[in-house]
Amino acid sequence: MQAITPELLTKFDVPGPRYTSYPTADRFVEAFGEPDYLRALDQRRTGPVAGARPLSLYVHIPFCESLCYYCACNKIITKHHDRSAPYLRYLSKEVDLHVQHLGAGQSVSQLHLGGGTPTFFSDDELGELMSMLRRNFNLVAGGEYSIEVDPRTVDATRLQTLARLGFNRLSFGVQDFDPLVQKAVHRIQPAEQVFALVDAARRIGFESINVDLIYGLPRQTPESFDRTLAQVAQLRPDRIALYGYAHLPERFKPQRRIVAVDLPGAANKVAMLARALAAFDAAGYDYIGMDHFALPDDALAVAKRQGRLHRNFQGYSTHAEADLMAFGVSAIGKVGPSYSQNVRTLDEYYDSLDQGVLPIFR
Repeated sequence: MQAITPELLTKFDVPGPRYTSYPTADRFVEAFGEPDYLRALDQRRTGPVAGARPLSLYVHIPFCESLCYYCACNKIITKHHDRSAPYLRYLSKEVDLHVQHLGAGQSVSQLHLGGGTPTFFSDDELGELMSMLRRNFNLVAGGEYSIEVDPRTVDATRLQTLARLGFNRLSFGVQDFDPLVQKAVHRIQPAEQVFALVDAARRIGFESINVDLIYGLPRQTPESFDRTLAQVAQLRPDRIALYGYAHLPERFKPQRRIVAVDLPGAANKVAMLARALAAFDAAGYDYIGMDHFALPDDALAVAKRQGRLHRNFQGYSTHAEADLMAFGVSAIGKVGPSYSQNVRTLDEYYDSLDQGVLPIFR
C-alpha cells in the first residue's frame, strides 16, 4: 500500500464494473438466447462429459422492504408480502422447465439464496421453496447451502427455522456499524442486533457465518472504519467479504440519494482498505483473495493451503468447477462454457414462463 502514490490514485480513481465475477455483466450479449441455453443444457445431459460436472443452484429473491442507497443489485422495494406467493409459483415453473431438459434428481453440491432479501419470504414460503427444490434435485449431504440474511428481518427463532430447512451457512449484510454511515445509506441496524444474531447462529450450529462489509460509503472515515473493523474482529465471523463501493448514480438510481460530498476520497478509501487488511491479519484471518478472508480452520482457508480452492460465479468454494443453474428474475447462470442472465423485470419474467419459455435474455 505504501507504493501507491497520490498521482497513481488520481490516474486510476474511476468507477468500473464489478470484478468479483467474470465475465462482468457488460460483456454479456443479447445475441445469446433461450435456444443457445437449451443447447448448453442438452450438452450437460448428453454430451461427452455428461453429468461429470457438479451442479450449483442460485435462487434470486428480489424483494426488499427498505431501500439501501448504495445498492446496485436487482431488487424490488415493497412492503407487500403478498407478492411473494406468485413469485414462488413462477420459480417452480422455471425449475420445471430446467428439469424437463436435465432430468429429475440431479445432484446439487451448492445452493445459495440471494437478493434482494431472501428472508422477505415467510418461513412457510422458504419451506415451500426448499421442498420444491428437493423434489426436483438431490441436495447431497455435505453440500454448501447458504442464504443471505438481512439482520433487520430475522430473529433467533427464524434462524432456527433456516437451520431446520437445511441451510448450513449464513451471510449477514453488515456493511458498516457506524450509526452515521448507516443513516447516510438508509440501513439502520444496531451492532447489538448483529452480535445477538451471530451468537444465536453459533448456538444453533451453522457451519459457517459470513459478514459483508463495504468501504467507501458516505460519512465513512478511516477512523470510523477502524471502529467497525474492531467490532468485526470481536464478532469473529468465519468469513469476511470486504467490497469497495462504486458510486455510479447515473446507472443506479438509489445511489442518487447519496450526498456526493459525503463520499470519502480515493486516498481515504485506500487507507480504509489498508487498515482492513492489517486488522484482519492481526485478528488471525487468512486472505483468501478477491476481497475475501477466512479463519484458518474454515474450509476455504484449509482448501487454499491444500491447493483445493475453486472459484465459480457464486464465489470461492471447496467444490470443483460446477455448472450453475440460476433461477429468478435477473439471475445469472453458467452451463459448460456458456453464461446467461434472466430478464430483469417481473413482467418479462412472468410473461416468458407463461409461454413455457425460459426467461433468458442474454
